[in-house]
Amino acid sequence: MTEPQLPDGVGVFEATVTGDEGLGKLRIPDLVVTTAEATVPLPAVEIVSPSNPGTDYEDKSRDYPAMGIPHYLIVDPRDGTWTYQWQVGERRGFPEYENRLRRPYGNTVTVAGGWKVKTGGPPLYSRKDMMLPPE
Repeated sequence: MTEPQLPDGVGVFEATVTGDEGLGKLRIPDLVVTTAEATVPLPAVEIVSPSNPGTDYEDKSRDYPAMGIPHYLIVDPRDGTWTYQWQVGERRGFPEYENRLRRPYGNTVTVAGGWKVKTGGPPLYSRKDMMLPPE
């Protein structure tokens, strides 16, 4: 049995609507870690879809920092990698993540609050899942 990593009052939730009226954006991360008092997720987690990976890597990587989400973890079953982005800044005149780390499954990533996410368990998509012909 693993030890819980989240302190009391912090939870992981699926498909929680996250919006920003000022931006006119509505996003639904696959998972969020948050508290009842938080107005934005602590980290947002997305599992890349085989049909529209650009949404996670481009659109949400642009929208989440603009929405004030301080940490963003992308799990990619297409190639067995994860990408962690954090520290919102404005180097080019708009909100963006200043740090980005990409590693293969099997590595542990430490995210917001010092929580460790083990990445050895997620399965890879099959060729069929990715709508590719059999080999």
